[in-house]
Amino acid sequence: MHPNIMKNALKLFPLSAFVLLSGHVQAQSSLTLFGKVDAGLVRAIGTGTTTLGEGAQSRFGLRGTEDLGQGLKVSFWLENRFRSNTGALTAVRYFQGQSIVAIEGGWGKVSLGRDYVAGYTEVQITPDPFIHTGVSSFVSVGTGGIGTVRNDGAITYKSQLGAFGFALQTASDVNPNSATLPAASTIDRPVNGYLSYQAGPVYLGWSHENPGGANDSWNFIAARYVLDRWTLTAGFGSGKDNVNNKRKSAMLGAAVKTNAGRVKLSYGQLENTTTHTDLTKKFAIGYNHDLSKRTFLYANLAHDKAVATNRSGFDLGLQHNF
Repeated sequence: MHPNIMKNALKLFPLSAFVLLSGHVQAQSSLTLFGKVDAGLVRAIGTGTTTLGEGAQSRFGLRGTEDLGQGLKVSFWLENRFRSNTGALTAVRYFQGQSIVAIEGGWGKVSLGRDYVAGYTEVQITPDPFIHTGVSSFVSVGTGGIGTVRNDGAITYKSQLGAFGFALQTASDVNPNSATLPAASTIDRPVNGYLSYQAGPVYLGWSHENPGGANDSWNFIAARYVLDRWTLTAGFGSGKDNVNNKRKSAMLGAAVKTNAGRVKLSYGQLENTTTHTDLTKKFAIGYNHDLSKRTFLYANLAHDKAVATNRSGFDLGLQHNF
C-alpha cells in the first residue's frame, strides 16, 4: 500500500471511529428539549377584565430514554410550567408538570415520581377538543371538580395488550395541588386507574379515581370517533365529593380539520345532583390557524350559564411548540 494512503487512512481512523461510536450512542440513548410558549389576550369567565396571559400554560422540559437491551428501556420526563407574560413559575414546584423516571419492557411500564393521574390524560381529557386549556377548558367536566390532575409520589403501572390499555396508580397521601410545600395530607392514599379500547377510528375509555378524601370518588367514561377530517367525542361522569354530595357531568365535542387549521366546538355541564345546582354549563367554539407544523394562531370563545356574572370569556393568541 502506498505510504501516503496509509498515512491518510490513519488520520481518518479516529474521526471514523468517533462517527461510528456516536451513532451507536445515539441508538442506545436520547435526550430531547421540548416545550411551548403561549401568549395572548385573555378574558377569563367571571372576571370581566382583559389581560395579557396565555391560552395554554407555557412550559419547557427534558425527556430522554436509554435502551438497556433485552427489551428493556429506561426513560425520564421533567416538565416545568411558567407564565409567558411575567416569566414567573405557575407553582411552587419547579417541575410542576411532571418529574418521573420509568422502566418498561414487554410486560408494561412502571413510572415513579410526580405524575398525571392515570385516567386524566387517557380518559378524562379525551372528549375535550380544547384539551383542558384556556377559557374553553372543560377540566371540571372531566374531573367532576372532585378528581385531581396530578399526584405526588406516584407509582404507576401501564400496559397495552393489543387494542386494550390498562393502568393502575397509587400515590403519597398529599394534596398535589397545594400552593405550599410540604403539601397538606389527605386522609387516604390516592388510588386511580383506567381501561381503554382502541380499534381503528373508535376509542372507548373508563377511569376511576379515589383522590384520597374521606368520601370522594369519581368515574368517567369517554368515547371518540374519527371520520375523515372530523373527530367526534363524548364523555359522562358521576361521583361524590367529601360531604357526600353527588355530581354528574356530560359533554359533547367536535373538531374538524380545515386546509389551514382546525375548528373546535364543545358543550359540557357539571351538576350537583344532591342540591340540583349547575356548577358548569358551558358552550365553547374556537379556531386554530396554522402558521407552520409547530406554530399557530388561536381564537376561542366560551359562555358558561352557571356563572352568576360575566358569563362570557375569550382568548386570542399565538402558540409556538418546540
